[in-house]
Amino acid sequence: MADSELSQTESANEGQVGTESIAATAVSSESVQKVMAADKDSQTKKPRVDLQNLPTRQYLDTTVVPILLQSLSALVKERPPDPIDYLAAYLLKNKSQFEQGWTQNSSS
Repeated sequence: MADSELSQTESANEGQVGTESIAATAVSSESVQKVMAADKDSQTKKPRVDLQNLPTRQYLDTTVVPILLQSLSALVKERPPDPIDYLAAYLLKNKSQFEQGWTQNSSS
């Protein structure tokens, strides 16, 4: 083969490699985006827990302890004259913030 034919063949091969490389990059970019989206979804969704089958400690840690800790912190800051009534009112007022994560799980 002559030098000019060889350089044309090399140029054509480089063009194919460049196109294949771009296509592979696009495919891998789409794959990365799908994986990242799936990972983000898995982080935002909490795993379903069957509350009825949990050990006592884990059941309490999942359902009651978070709101109790927050309510007791508020109780200590406020120091109301009727702490039990304050605590009861606080729990009733704020329960919706905490039960969203586990009420759906208990029905399944």
